[in-house]
Order: sequence, then C-alpha cells, then structure tokens
Amino acid sequence: MAEQNKNDLEESRIVDTRAAVLLKEVEARSRMMELQASKSASDLAAEHLSVWAGLYMTLMVCLFLFSCLFLEPEVTASLCGLITLVVTSLAGIMRSIVGDPAQRDKEKNGDNGGGADK
Repeated sequence: MAEQNKNDLEESRIVDTRAAVLLKEVEARSRMMELQASKSASDLAAEHLSVWAGLYMTLMVCLFLFSCLFLEPEVTASLCGLITLVVTSLAGIMRSIVGDPAQRDKEKNGDNGGGADK
C-alpha cells in the first residue's frame, strides 16, 4: 500500500510539473503575441524586408538578365528601367533599416541637424 501511495505521489508530481511547464509556455506565447501586435507597420515592414530583401533583389537581377537575353530590345529598355527603379528603392529601404538608429530618431523628430539655432 505504501508503495502504491509513493507511485501516486510521484505521478502527481510529474503531472504538476508538466502542467506548470505548459502554463509557462502559454504565458510566453501570449506575451509574444502581444509584442507582435504592438509593432507598428513600419517595424513589421522593416523586419520583413531585412529577411527577404536579398531574395527580392536577386529576383530582380535575374529578371534583368532574362530581359537582356530573351526579349526584344524595345521591351528590354522599359523593363530594365523598371527593374532598376525597384532595386534602387529596395536598396534605399535597406539602407534606412540598417542605418544609424540615432539618425533615424533625428529624422523622425524633424531635426535634420542643420539650420539656425533659436
């Protein structure tokens, strides 16, 4: 009988430990969802582009090469111009993401570092 009580006590400790771990996991997931929901659109876009911009740029370069090799010259000129515009825009966005955070804060506040003092 004492052996049975000992086994039951051990099993209840295991169940309690598992329940505590699951509760902590649910709390952590809830906190992560709150943090994700509180991000601004620009933060989400910066996060997305920091992961995928390299792939987008590679795709644009491949389209450029494809257009140079296989399309007619009249179509190639306009398509290459559009691809160049997209790649330049992505590069500018990446530069602003990777750039100095202090400079971004100054730009957000409208203080560009120039002009006369009051």
